Amino acid sequence: MKDDEFLLIYLLYLNEYVVVFLSLCFIHVSFCIMKCMKNVLILTSIKTGSGHRSSSNAIEKKLIDAGYNTRQLDVFPLLGKVGDFMENSYIPLTTRAPMIYYGMQRVSEYFPAFVHTQMYFRLKENLLKEIRDFKPDLIISVQCMFTQAISRILKKNKMKIPFYVGVIDLIDPPSVWRDKNADMTFVPTEAIRNDYLERGFKKDKVLVSGFPVRDDIIVSEEPKKIGYTVNILMVNTSTDLKKNIAFLNNVCKLRNISVDFICGLDEHLHKKLIAMKRKGDIPDFVRIHGFVHNMNEFMANSHIILTKAGPNVIIESVRSGTAIVITGHIHGQEDNNYRYVLTHGYGLRCEDPERIYDVLDDFIHTGRLKKCLDNISKHEIPNGAEYIANYVKLHI
Repeated sequence: MKDDEFLLIYLLYLNEYVVVFLSLCFIHVSFCIMKCMKNVLILTSIKTGSGHRSSSNAIEKKLIDAGYNTRQLDVFPLLGKVGDFMENSYIPLTTRAPMIYYGMQRVSEYFPAFVHTQMYFRLKENLLKEIRDFKPDLIISVQCMFTQAISRILKKNKMKIPFYVGVIDLIDPPSVWRDKNADMTFVPTEAIRNDYLERGFKKDKVLVSGFPVRDDIIVSEEPKKIGYTVNILMVNTSTDLKKNIAFLNNVCKLRNISVDFICGLDEHLHKKLIAMKRKGDIPDFVRIHGFVHNMNEFMANSHIILTKAGPNVIIESVRSGTAIVITGHIHGQEDNNYRYVLTHGYGLRCEDPERIYDVLDDFIHTGRLKKCLDNISKHEIPNGAEYIANYVKLHI
């Protein structure tokens, strides 16, 4: 064998050893990095509307960008069959039996200690298992039903894990959010912080973070231009099926419009509207959608959004430069959120489907829509998810 052939074979073998060595080094370094990363457990809920999931996704993304290892945990299944029932019945109750839901919400509002005690005893074993498995360096809850139960579990088991609460209601948050034992409470507005301070919360335990919203919302820096066609986005305008249909029918009487109707998690509504569309009862310029993953694009392309008073949709609409018409609310949960829209000049309120045609016709053709779009373009709404992530970076 010639010397150059021998050298070539030697180098090939050497190269294999080098690759193996570098691979082992990479695995070791990756393991060390993972070991050094701090774990953040985000407690949320999946089937109680899209707001909790949207906010927890926004916070999680910012934490991952900041170098944290995160995990989202839907807390309701940890309660067993009771939790599954509570979560699975949210949409049916709010859409088909709103007064029953309202009554249940009133119980939690007036007897929060009772609710939290029940949650504690049903939750403690399963949540403890999740905590011991994941070993979080921080726990954040964006679900109001479990705040005091979580801090009690940590205290009873002498776990020195910081616990933060992220309030995701705009006006008059339910009393079950309030937990003075939490290490930090993030609230979306100064008004809520002042209310908490009046209720005895310590000043250094409540911070105004803004509302946690997704990064993919296309922020409009200039007022949207109104052309020949006004694009209207309808997002689950009411919790009542008949009202939803009535809103759509009356909106369709307007001229020079296009309409996208997003049903979200309400499968019953989606099936009904699709059936109407197939029968020809809904005009061609109306497009019906179920749950969508590109809400940012729908908002970016719309001049007006008709929606019930969910806080996530309100904030995302403002950041996208879209005028808001509040058409409904969940009783006991979103009663006063419309005030946020009216106070800042971001839109209107009309919960009567028989009046929506006149309200929108006036809104569009008298210059009020243009003025509203101008107001929205001047908003100074921060992204609460970014604020929370920055706070975590400084303290965890």
